[in-house]
Amino acid sequence: MALMTRADFQAGVEDILAVPSGSLKDTDSRDTVESWSSIADVQIVTYLSSELGIEPDAELIEAETFGDLVKKLEERGVLSA
Repeated sequence: MALMTRADFQAGVEDILAVPSGSLKDTDSRDTVESWSSIADVQIVTYLSSELGIEPDAELIEAETFGDLVKKLEERGVLSA
């Protein structure tokens, strides 16, 4: 399993969502980011799979906010500070 920094993960998600670099907050969600659609969810899951080698599961897919997603990835030991 690969390891990625939180900053690298955030940059990747910001790229997928087409938002300015450094603008994504832990509280951001599908409700607050206009470009965060179900298609973006699939792209984020694909990104996790290709970059970190982890298979998405219900727990990751059900993350409500960017911060929730980060927390779940940190708990799995795939994100570093």
